[in-house]
Amino acid sequence: MRALSAVLILSVSLWACSNDEDGSSSSVQDAMVDTTTGDTALADVAQSDPNTPTLKPPAEDEGFQLSMDVVAPAGTEIWICEVYPMPLKGGANINRVKMQQTPGTHHLTLSTLGLLGGGQLEYGRYDCNDLYGDDSLMENQVMFYGNQGDAEHEMLLPEGIAATFPGQLDIIHEVHYVNATLEDVNVFSRVNAYLMPPEDFVEGIWGGQVRDEFIEIPAASEHSEWTRCVMNRDVEVLFLASHMHGRGKLFTIAPFDGENVGEIMYENDDWHVPKITQYQEPITVPKGEGFEWACTWKNNDDYPVTYGSESSDEMCNLSIVFTPFDTTALCEVVESSDGVLWSP
Repeated sequence: MRALSAVLILSVSLWACSNDEDGSSSSVQDAMVDTTTGDTALADVAQSDPNTPTLKPPAEDEGFQLSMDVVAPAGTEIWICEVYPMPLKGGANINRVKMQQTPGTHHLTLSTLGLLGGGQLEYGRYDCNDLYGDDSLMENQVMFYGNQGDAEHEMLLPEGIAATFPGQLDIIHEVHYVNATLEDVNVFSRVNAYLMPPEDFVEGIWGGQVRDEFIEIPAASEHSEWTRCVMNRDVEVLFLASHMHGRGKLFTIAPFDGENVGEIMYENDDWHVPKITQYQEPITVPKGEGFEWACTWKNNDDYPVTYGSESSDEMCNLSIVFTPFDTTALCEVVESSDGVLWSP
């Protein structure tokens, strides 16, 4: 499983896998499809599939589009990573993102290996299980966009705030889709990134996901766990979001001052389309203060469930985006309900 993913443009709750709403595991095949050899002609699928992309790329001087198309064969679960160069020759500041993907897509993410340029991976398609299985390769992975559940989504950062990108980055474009139907599905994703004029730039953003990787949900039960983290520097929080899998029933976030937990400030009961809270007036979080996040799951299966990235697993991840841009800033886990502390 990959290390902490830093978020430059808000990661909207990632790495979940589709489960039935009643808390039972998905019935689709567990094995991933190798689309490196499965490039079914998209035209054939599109004739019977109304879910075709309509989002046009920005004008060249306004931004660029990142795109991916793949076919999910009937009755399969695909988790595909495509590696290609970002269409940026020089650095850029991005303050607006517009996304469109096949309805029902579990999630997409865009990431890179570090921020110092490309060349670490050969271009092409990979089974994400294989790609992310190399921990030494993926330890420098930086995620800069993600979305779970939305067919369309648009995000605009506050005035003067932008995500800063160097040039010559290689992209890992990840798509996860569970096709429980009897027909092939054309799965697409389109992400438009819009450029901020250099003279308008004031401050960059940074962020990340903080996780509980020690989840253990007993068989045939409802179960809750909480985790607390504190920032290692003063930050201004712009976004909060959550991530669970299909057994997730409730995700809450509350402020934590290092000793006491305050009133709940975020609550989400829809695991598939998790709520994103954007603060027009950023929340000041001093060093040594942070958040408690808690997850409640309902497990109707006759076996325990633990943390993982596949359909039969669970997650409880907190996403935070803040200023200033500081790659060393993070929310450090200091307490948890089970006494086991996660470290990135």
